[in-house]
Order: sequence, then C-alpha cells, then structure tokens
Amino acid sequence: MSKFSRIIGLVTVLALLLVSFSVMAQEPAPGQGGVIIQGNTRGSANLGSFIQIRCSGVDCRDSGGLMFPGLLGLDPATLTIVGADTTDLGQLALNWTLSEDGKVYTFNLRQDAFWTDGEPITAEDVYFTWLAIEQGEAVQLSASYGTAQRDIESMEIVDDYTIAVTVAEPTCTVVNNLAIPVDPAHAFGWDPSVGMDFDWTVYVNHPQNTEPTVTAGAFKFTRAEPGTAIYLEANTDYYAPTAGAVLPSGFIFLDVLDDTVLTERFLSFQPGEPNFVFEPPANQFAALRDSEAQYFQAPGTVWHYMALNLADPAAAQNGFDADGNYVDQGHHPIFGDVRVRQALQYAMDINEIIQGAQNGDATAMVAGTIPSAFSLHPTLERRPFDLEAAAALLDEAGWTDADGNGVRECNGCMYAEAGAPMAFTLLNPGSSGREDVAVLIQAQFAKVGVQVEVQTLDFNGMYDQLEAQTYDAAIAGWRGGVPFDPDQRSFFGTEQDIFSTTGEGAGFNFPSYQNEQLDQLMREVNLVPGCDLEARKQIAYQIQEILWEDQPYLWLYSLDSAYVAAPNIANFDPYASSGRWNMDSWYVRQ
Repeated sequence: MSKFSRIIGLVTVLALLLVSFSVMAQEPAPGQGGVIIQGNTRGSANLGSFIQIRCSGVDCRDSGGLMFPGLLGLDPATLTIVGADTTDLGQLALNWTLSEDGKVYTFNLRQDAFWTDGEPITAEDVYFTWLAIEQGEAVQLSASYGTAQRDIESMEIVDDYTIAVTVAEPTCTVVNNLAIPVDPAHAFGWDPSVGMDFDWTVYVNHPQNTEPTVTAGAFKFTRAEPGTAIYLEANTDYYAPTAGAVLPSGFIFLDVLDDTVLTERFLSFQPGEPNFVFEPPANQFAALRDSEAQYFQAPGTVWHYMALNLADPAAAQNGFDADGNYVDQGHHPIFGDVRVRQALQYAMDINEIIQGAQNGDATAMVAGTIPSAFSLHPTLERRPFDLEAAAALLDEAGWTDADGNGVRECNGCMYAEAGAPMAFTLLNPGSSGREDVAVLIQAQFAKVGVQVEVQTLDFNGMYDQLEAQTYDAAIAGWRGGVPFDPDQRSFFGTEQDIFSTTGEGAGFNFPSYQNEQLDQLMREVNLVPGCDLEARKQIAYQIQEILWEDQPYLWLYSLDSAYVAAPNIANFDPYASSGRWNMDSWYVRQ
C-alpha cells in the first residue's frame, strides 16, 4: 500500500471515529433518554396518596413531586423560595407583590402551564387546593401542610392568572409555607360556584389518589405496584423543562429495602438496576465515593451540638413569668461563666471529632446556622482548636489546678464553691455516632484539666433530663429546614425556656439561655419590611455573632448528605439539598 493510500485510510478512520463520537455525545430525542431508577429503601408496600397534600411517605412524595406543580419553588443554588421569574423550574407563580402590612401576597401566575389533559393551570386550581388544605382531618391532610393550614387566612381569585393570599401573621418565613403543591380542580369535578361546600369524600376517594391521570410535572403516572415499584413516564409536553425538553423516557422508584443491598445493586452498573441513589446513609458513603459513580457530597440539614445548661440545675425556672417579664435563672456552677463556655470551644478539636465519629462525613459548624443556609455569615469563623487559649480563659475564670492533680478546681471562680472540681456529666443518646463524640470530648477536655463523666441514656431518658433542665451538658441534634429559618427562637429564645418534669409543654431552649438583644433580633429577622433578603441577612449575621460570643451550645457539625449517579447518567448536576432539581434533563448514555 502506498504512503498516500495509508494517509487516506487514516483520515477515513478518524472521520468515522468523529462521526461515531458525535452520535454518542448527541442528546437523545425528548422522552428517549432511558429510565432513571431510584432505590427506595423504605418500601412502598403502604403506598400513600399521590395527592401531595395527603401524602405522608417517601414513596408518594418522591414520585408525586415529579408529577405535580407547586405554587412556589426552591432555588437550588441559594436554597430560598422563589418564583419562576428567578428560576424557571416549574413554579406556577412568576413573582409576587406584598402589601404594606405584610399580610397579602398577590401571586402572578404563569400562563404557559398546562395539565396533561390539555387544560390550563389557573388560579382556580390553587384556590381549590387551599380549600382542600382547609379541610384538615376530613381529607387526612399530611402533617407537612399543617403550617399552610395555620398560616393562610384566606385566598381570593383575582383573575385566571392572579391570586391573592392573606396570611394570619406578616412574617417573612410564612412564604415558605405557601409553596404548596397544586391539584387539578377540574379533574375532581369541582366548580367555583360550589366553593368549600364541595363533597370532599369525592376528593379522598378519587382515582387521582392511586392512579393520577391528570398531572403537570416532568413525568406522568404509568402504574404503581405497592411493595415493588412506582413507574412514571416522560411528560414530553411539560411546560418548563430545565434544558429545553424532558429527556428521560421514565422514572422508576424501585423498592430495595436494605441500604447495603441497594449500594451493591447500584454499583453493578447494570441495566435495570438502580442508577441513582438519593441521600444514602453515611455508612454507605465510602463504598459509593470510592467507586466509578458520579458522587456529590455536601453539608446537609441535620446538625449536632453540645448543649450546656447555663442555669442553676437545682432550681429550674421558666424564662418568662406570667406577665412576660424575664426571670433570673441563676447560674450553673461551671457553665454560668461565658469564659468557661468559650474556653471549652477552644479545647474542642472538631477535626478529630468529625474524622473519628463521623468518618469525615460532616462539616464543622460556626454558630448555629447550617453551612448551606442562605443566611450563613460570610466571614465569621469558628473558634479554632487552641489549648493555650482554652487554658488562659479557664485561668482567668478562676478555674486552676493548684494541687497539680490534673483536674482544675474553683479558685476564685464565679459560681461554684471554692475547691469544687471542674467536673460535669455529659449526657449522650448513643446514636448517629454521638457515642464516639462523647468519648472524644471527654479525652480532649481532660487535656485542659476538665473532668467529664459520660452517661449514655436512651433517647427518652436523655430528653427527660433536658426538658426538666436538671442536666449539666448533653450531645443532641436538630434537623434544619430548607430554606433555613434564621429565626431560631425555638432553640435560643427566652419564650422557649420552659422546663417540664413530665415532658408536656416543655420548650426547646434547654440551656435556659437569655439574651434580650437576641430575642429582639430573632423577631425582627422575620418582620423586615418587604422581606428584603439582604436586609434579613444582615440581621441574621448579628444573630450568629451573638451566638458565637455567648456559646449557649458548643458547636459541633452538620452531617453531610450525598447524591450519587451511575457513570452513564448525563447532565447530573446536584446542589446541596437539591439532588434532583434538573432530573428532567438527565439521560442514560448508551
């Protein structure tokens, strides 16, 4: 063969390879991109209603959320509630205006949204859904929408694509609870002239509950086999695809009831097996992270902390009296002094704790706000691990080791008896790695002469002591919401400093922490005129600075979450707490 022929042959081969690569890289036609299969470890044997305000389980929520639109939506990048003008992800409201008194939200709805039967989505559908929410127990309303029932005082249809919502209280977080899913009113035979007098047993017993034929999301219902799987198919007429078209051919919510088995099946990367894992438990992170899968890990919404009792544990009192006046709480003999609390934060090696107790799958907290929150302080830094700084503060607070026995004693301290050892009991529920946290803290604090006795209790036993406010310190956790609420009066507000020896009526301000300025700021952050986001952030930053200074908790970490897709899933692009935001643009590479 001549040199010229060989060159021609090489060019031909390269051209064919380029054509082949182009075909492989080309996105599929709408609805032809293969099936997304998500594992469901909780099972669907007791499948709830696909009507979202009646759904209380993961199965009907995760699949139903792909079929029904919401009045408002979550911006995946900022984790704030927005309208479609901000991020066109299917929200029905383009935007809204707020009355001067902060009580009336007027929503302007998009006019390009349609149900799968071709009917337009209008203000009547939103109004009908609110009427259903108002029925409460009569429609077996999910507890998730109890806040919407409480917050919405009334609704008024202004015109086909405008609806006015009057809320009970003019707070900035109330808009979070207006992000309600919307039902097709016409599918249930509802007529506006009937209003609330509709026969709601029709709603509860309607086929939309188990076999919804009128939907409006990126996917539509095919069939459900409780105990096996839920099958959806692409809605190629979806009005708001994230990338121009709905690409997957379908979605399957497949029951795989064991976390380890789900991981093994996923990692086989075989057709028909799960190709997407949503928020696996932490004990599966390593296997998934170390595989060929597309792995995304970010701070989640669950966070752990070490609560300190700031008040006299022998004389628990409510934070306010019957007239709303602040009540002196006395002082815990050790933690009543803020210098001690700050010293213990310095003495905590959070990196050792995260690595040792959570296998590195957590993110250190700074001051009570989860790392993914829109209101996270941009410059405030956690007190670093610094044993010298810890020792200096303890010395200054009058806790010294005069006899050299390795345990500090009160020598001029503020609230303990002279000579009392610096020793306290740390309660621990023995779950989620927190038993290891307690042991590590015990060893770390011993380095600065602080003696910790770890007492492991069951969950109820520990919370009995927290609610009675008779404890010294405890390791516990909270689950934050999305969007994160900078008003944390539930945890740190004086109004929630309510002790109870029976558990009934107790508040969540276990430390008996009082700070009038903080109480005021946490009220103000949700009463900002017009709910201006930047103005709310500035107040939230002040809240975090006060909590950083006062240390009612020793800050630990937020647990990480993960989202994992098979190597052949294209366009997988998760955000923290938003792993499926653009699932309609995914497809399975062949």
